[in-house]
Amino acid sequence: MITKRGSSYGVSVYEPALRRKRWIGTFRTLREAKEAERDASMHRGSLSQASCAEFADRWLSDYARPAPATRRTYRYGVRRFKDDFGHLRLADLDRATARPWAQRQPQSNVRVARAMLNDAIDDGVHPGPNPFGNLRLEQPRGRKDLVALRESELVELADVALRVHGESGPAFRAMILFAAYVGVRPGELFALERSDVGLDEVAIRQSLDGTGRIKLPKNGKQRVVTLPPPAREALIDVVPRVDVPWLFVTPRGRQFTKSSLYYYWNPVRAAFGRPGMDFYELRHFCATHLLELGVAHADVAVQLGHTDGGALVMSTYGHPSEDLARERLKRAFEANIASLSHRGARSQMGSGS
Repeated sequence: MITKRGSSYGVSVYEPALRRKRWIGTFRTLREAKEAERDASMHRGSLSQASCAEFADRWLSDYARPAPATRRTYRYGVRRFKDDFGHLRLADLDRATARPWAQRQPQSNVRVARAMLNDAIDDGVHPGPNPFGNLRLEQPRGRKDLVALRESELVELADVALRVHGESGPAFRAMILFAAYVGVRPGELFALERSDVGLDEVAIRQSLDGTGRIKLPKNGKQRVVTLPPPAREALIDVVPRVDVPWLFVTPRGRQFTKSSLYYYWNPVRAAFGRPGMDFYELRHFCATHLLELGVAHADVAVQLGHTDGGALVMSTYGHPSEDLARERLKRAFEANIASLSHRGARSQMGSGS
């Protein structure tokens, strides 16, 4: 249906499965509106009886985000989805069918299925509501349950690298300390070049994703962060190579990747007594350490590359010590307490005379 809307034309099509009209959009000319109506009707007809497998294949090619690492996650989730639901008509997929499947899957696969069904609902291919929405599954707490390393533990962890890796130990020790004090993401750490490091600042210009592709940092923005003295001192043990630009490289002079990092990280964390400790926890140390020093949540967010003003730091990363928090609160009131004590002393002297 085409409706005149002032100087433009609105288009909607009736969806039998939804038993209502679906809004397509507003167009400048009647010709554009008719073309949109025709395309929407053809699209509806071709997909109204689509199986889960058919829509999933089309979703990967036409809907999914273009980032290579994201598409790899999508492909894995879609493959699991097709294995179990491929034969089923998409419009018939309901919550009672989706929930047992979601309980057996990693959260990443459930998120892929939920995103795919959202698009199916928007296109009128599924009547809704989203069968993968509001499933009330037990959610992993993830980083909220992490207990950040104390600074003494971090130094102990870094020193373990010296014992475990021999000649390459000092460089890997420096890499651990640098990651912990600066708070960079692993992909950003892999892509750091020596020219990015200044006297007291580090330019985070790029990141290495899971497919080996150099791209912008996670939020699409470059940033400059502080280089704390312990991180700068750690770099003394990193011998620069003239044949590659990277700040940290493997003993063979190759750029670190996720797989090569864990090749060197696994024996260190095992010897440290934390075989399940993820390298990403060093970033957790950075956030918590800065909070312990009294740095504001918003400022910690700047160091970590968050753009939410510190909300994520407050809810996830920062678990500052209650004892240190009380000490900071006492210091905040010290001047007032001293002033009150001084006035009290003067009052007593006046009453005695």
